[in-house]
Amino acid sequence: MRYILSMETVINNLEELNTWTGNFLETLNQKKHATIITLSGDLGTGKTTLTQIVAEYLGITETVTSPTFVIQKEYDVLDHTWISKMIHIDAYRLEHKKDLEYLGWEAMIKNPENLIIIEWPEMVSGIDMPEKISIDIAINSDHTRTINKA
Repeated sequence: MRYILSMETVINNLEELNTWTGNFLETLNQKKHATIITLSGDLGTGKTTLTQIVAEYLGITETVTSPTFVIQKEYDVLDHTWISKMIHIDAYRLEHKKDLEYLGWEAMIKNPENLIIIEWPEMVSGIDMPEKISIDIAINSDHTRTINKA
């Protein structure tokens, strides 16, 4: 199966999600600031699962779980040429972009070696996210997932 990463992709199982994620990560290139990926979708669509697969590709050996209650978790990246830290943010419980600013957002986005993954980005609408990559995940009636990358 050939994956076109700028369009809609239907994912039937975890193997296909692994393939899609690997292909997606190969399209990333270093910028003058952090690489920011936003993940949108209803509860249970697979936002954290996608983040776990990204972590696996980056050589992160720690268990990656949803940071719903701690808001943010940071992981050292062991297996990538220019990404040295993955920052996983779950903005579901945040009420305003100022909540994210309080966590040191400006410093996070200045570092070009950071990969920042934000679940529920709509909760911090209006925060500066230079050149973000938006991924929307939806569950289909047949329990497959549709991924839209913009």
